[in-house]
Amino acid sequence: MNVKFDAPLPDGWFYSNAEESDLRHTELLRELAAGHPLFGTDVDVVAHREGTDDILCRHHADPDRLTVVHLTWRGGPEIAPRFPINECDGTIQDFYNYERRFGIEC
Repeated sequence: MNVKFDAPLPDGWFYSNAEESDLRHTELLRELAAGHPLFGTDVDVVAHREGTDDILCRHHADPDRLTVVHLTWRGGPEIAPRFPINECDGTIQDFYNYERRFGIEC
């Protein structure tokens, strides 16, 4: 599902079209194991970072909540529930602050 929200994305991030979103969402679901913070949580992949395996997820239950996840592309559930790694979790402002730590324009 391609879910766009009214917020500019930081440099290097792009809204995912329906095909990109579905591909990344499928991989996210493959990687999530019981114990991971997103396991059993309904999210949509709304954007991805160019040149990395980072995706931006928007939560169904709280559309103002975003999570940046670094996919591993393992193709199956991760053994350790800390993978795939949640890089950032919070509001759009939290996301911008996270990106600014790396000197990225928001």
